[in-house]
Amino acid sequence: MLNLAPSHIPGTGPFPGARVRGTRWLVLGLVGLILSGCATKGDIRDVQDEIRALAAQQRQALEELSGLNLAVQDTLGRQSDEIFESRGDTNRRLQGIEEELRTIQELLRMNQQSLMTIRDLLESQRSGALPPMRTDTEPGQRVEVDFLPAQDRAGGPVDMYNAAVTQFNNRSMNTARRAFQQFLREYPDDELAPDAHYFLADILVQEDRLQEAIQAFLRIPELFPTAGRVPEALYRVGATYIELDQLDDARVYLERVVNSYVGTDAATAAQERLGEIG
Repeated sequence: MLNLAPSHIPGTGPFPGARVRGTRWLVLGLVGLILSGCATKGDIRDVQDEIRALAAQQRQALEELSGLNLAVQDTLGRQSDEIFESRGDTNRRLQGIEEELRTIQELLRMNQQSLMTIRDLLESQRSGALPPMRTDTEPGQRVEVDFLPAQDRAGGPVDMYNAAVTQFNNRSMNTARRAFQQFLREYPDDELAPDAHYFLADILVQEDRLQEAIQAFLRIPELFPTAGRVPEALYRVGATYIELDQLDDARVYLERVVNSYVGTDAATAAQERLGEIG
């Protein structure tokens, strides 16, 4: 009797392609045996079992390939996300470094100007020709930098404040903001602190950040209720509310200036603005 065991059938091996070819040979051999009348039922069952085994192996191989494909796609997706995040982090760090470099350059320029200010101050002290610094200005008036007499002011805070005002007058607003903020960190209770707060609020107005500017102006009467800047700060609050078209709020602060600070330039300006808005 012809032996049709799988080990004697050509084309059956460990690879799916070889198994497929082996299966075809099995089927063709079985058909030939049937036609020749030499095949038995046992031979047919053996061939059927082999076909089923090969089919199961093929399904398992396909499942493994499918799982491997999904794993590769998942790995590639994670790597792509990691590369994207890494690139974003690198860009953010580079931007931060560039911003820090710009800040350092601005502070270096400011420090150079501060050194020049100190030199001028020392020379003026030796010559006895120091003029007084103006602290009472009309609303919106440009501030000119002068120096306080040496007996009234120590060198540190006045120099830092004057350097900040210089930057403000030169329209270097970012540098001026940092300089005023540094001044307030180091000298929060100095007599020039209300003026520094006032300039910071004014910078916000120029940046069209009006709501923030209002809160900044209001910090002056809150922190320094007796300071000379209070009437002007309250006037600026009212004027800023007019820009926001919030006229009821504007009247509250303008009337407060008129009633509480009679005779000041801020009260005169507030009365005029009240007449404008009716």
